[in-house]
Amino acid sequence: MAQNSFDINGYWANDLIPNARINSLELNQSSFTGVRDWLFSITYSSEFSNKSNSFLHQISTYKKFNYHLFHLRYTPGLQKEFLFSTGQTIFLSDSNSQSLKADYVYKELFGFGYSYSFNEKFNAGFSLRFFNQDFTQEVIKPVFSDTNYLMIETEKDDIDLWKADLSFAYRFNNNLSIYLSSINLLSSESKPLYDYNRNYLLNKERGLSVGFSLEPFNSTAFNFNYESDKSFSASFNRILKLSFGTFGFSLSAYHDKYQNPFINCLAPSIFYSSGLFDIVLSGIKYSEERKQVSSFDKFSENGIKNILHNQFSFDRVNLTVNFKLNTKIEQRIKIIDVEIRKDIFPALNEEYLDEPFASAKVVNLTDKILTVKPAVKIIGLNKEAIQIGSYQIAAYDTVEIPIYAFIPEYSEISKTELSYAEIFIYSASEQADDQTQKPVLLNNMNSWDGQVKNLRYFIKRDLSNSQNYSRQIISSHKSELDTIPIALSDFYRAKLIFNSFIKDLTYISDPRIKWDFVQYPSETLKLKGGDCDDLSVLYSALLESIGIETALVDYRSRNDIRHVNVLVNTKLSPQQAFLITENDTKYFIRKNQFGIDEVWIAIETTSLTDFDTAWNLGSDIFNDEALNKIGLLNGNVQIIDVN
Repeated sequence: MAQNSFDINGYWANDLIPNARINSLELNQSSFTGVRDWLFSITYSSEFSNKSNSFLHQISTYKKFNYHLFHLRYTPGLQKEFLFSTGQTIFLSDSNSQSLKADYVYKELFGFGYSYSFNEKFNAGFSLRFFNQDFTQEVIKPVFSDTNYLMIETEKDDIDLWKADLSFAYRFNNNLSIYLSSINLLSSESKPLYDYNRNYLLNKERGLSVGFSLEPFNSTAFNFNYESDKSFSASFNRILKLSFGTFGFSLSAYHDKYQNPFINCLAPSIFYSSGLFDIVLSGIKYSEERKQVSSFDKFSENGIKNILHNQFSFDRVNLTVNFKLNTKIEQRIKIIDVEIRKDIFPALNEEYLDEPFASAKVVNLTDKILTVKPAVKIIGLNKEAIQIGSYQIAAYDTVEIPIYAFIPEYSEISKTELSYAEIFIYSASEQADDQTQKPVLLNNMNSWDGQVKNLRYFIKRDLSNSQNYSRQIISSHKSELDTIPIALSDFYRAKLIFNSFIKDLTYISDPRIKWDFVQYPSETLKLKGGDCDDLSVLYSALLESIGIETALVDYRSRNDIRHVNVLVNTKLSPQQAFLITENDTKYFIRKNQFGIDEVWIAIETTSLTDFDTAWNLGSDIFNDEALNKIGLLNGNVQIIDVN
C-alpha cells in the first residue's frame, strides 16, 4: 500500500518542526501542528527520467478554530500517466502499419482533512480524498459494408474514486507520540464501462498504519511507521534553533513490498522556519535505476497501489513554502495541567488572596524569559477573569504557578453546587495565551472549612449590625458604666453584653459533626440559638465591633468533635488583675504587640446562664486542656487572634 508511510517532504516528528509535513493528508495528525490561525502551503516539483519535468504539485490551506483544524488540498501535480503499446498492430491499406496504444492517467485532484484535539495529549481526525482514473485504449473494430475493413476506435473510461480514512494520535509526553490511521477505510468508486479496465484500478484494499515518534533529546527525533501490508518507513530528524529561525534536517528510508530492492528509496529533506514562513527542500532518490520505458506486462501484472510512490516513479526534488497568517497573537505560554487544591468557601474571601486554591503547570514555548500573569473566573462568583500575581519563566522552562482567586466580599451564594474555574494565562497582550476549565465545588455563604482561624471571616462580616446591637446594650447601662474605674471598662462592657444577649439564646448541637456550617452573628441573633462556633462568633463579633480585643481558642484533643470558646482582653495589667478576681487560675497573661503584659480571660459561650458562670467554665477548660495537659505546647490547643 505504502500510502501512509510516504510524504514528499520526508517523515518528520510533529513536535520538532510541526509544519514540515503539513501538506500530507495521508497521516491526519494535524492537531499537533503549529498552525495558529491560517496557513497556506505550495509545493513545486521536478521529476527526473530521461528529461526533467517541472510542475506545480499542490496548494493547501489550513484554518484553526480553537481545538478544530481544517485542511483543504488541491493537487494538480499528484498524477501518474502510463502510455503503452497494447501489442496489437493494424495494417493500413497503403501497406503502412500502426501500433495500438493505451493511456492510463491517475490523478488525486483534491482532499479535505479535519482534526480535533480533545486535550493536549489526544486528537482524532478524518480525511476525504478524491481521485480520477482516466483510461483510454485504442481497439480494432471491424466495419461491415459493401467493402469490409478494419478501423481504429478509442474506448474511454472515466472513473471517479472517493476514499475516507480515520486517524488517531496520542502523546504520552513531550518525548513520545503514537499514531494510528486507517487505509482505505471507506471508498466509493464509479463502475468502469469496460470490464478489462478493472485490472488497472487503484488499490482499495483496507489496512492499518501505526507509527511512533520518539524524541530522546530536545533537538533529535526518530520516527517509524508500519503498514499492515508490511510496508514501512523510518526517519531521523535533527534541528538547530538560532536567533533568526530554526533549521532542520531529515533523512527517511522507505520499504514497499511492491518495489525493489528492500529499501526502495531515501528521502533527504532540509527545512527552515521563521515566524512568517517555512521552506522545505526535499528529494526522493530510488535505490534502483528507473527507466522511462517499461513493459505493459509488468504494469498489467501489478498495477499501482499509490500514485506518488510506486514501482514506476522517478527521482524528484520538491520545494515547499508555507506562509503563515496569524490574526491571533502567537502563543508563548501553554497550560499543561491544572490541579484544584481546595474547594471555594465564599465566606473566607481574603483567604484566597493569601493561599492559592489551585496550581497550574505551564511551559514557556519561547527562547526568552517571560513574565506571565494568571487570571481566574469562578462561574457564579466573578463576572470576569481577575488577574492576581505575576511570575517569570525561563526560556523553554516548565513550572508550576499558584492560582489565587478573588471572591467579592458580599457574595450571596445560597446553595452549594459544582461550578467551574476558568483559568487564563497571559504573557504580553490582552489576549490569553492559553486557557482551560476545571470543576470546583462552590460552597454556600455559611459553609466553613473547619479551620478555626477562618471563623474570623464570619466575625468580621457585617460588623455594623454587631456594633449597633452592642451599643444599644451599652447605652442601656450607661449610668452603671459611668461609676466604674476606666481601667475596668472593657471587662464590664464584655460582662454586660454577655449577660444581655445570652438570656435570649438556646444552645443547639450541630448534627453534622463536621465543622462545615457557621451562622453569621445577625443570623444567630435572629434564630436565637446555635452551637459553640456560632455562639463564639457572635460574642466575639459583638466585642470586636466596639473595640474589645478577642481571640478564639481551638481545642483539638476531643477526637472528631472539636470545641471553640472565646478569650477576652481586659486590658488590665497583671498588677491590676485583683480588680476582677483574687483567683489567679481564672486569667492568664499574654503580651500585646508592644511586648506589654495584659490580662486575658476565657469565656465558655455555650454556658447560657450568666457571665460569671461562663467565665468559671471557660477558665476550667482552658486550664485543664491548654495548661495542665500542655495543649499549647503540643498543638492540641491553639489561640487565634481575631485581628
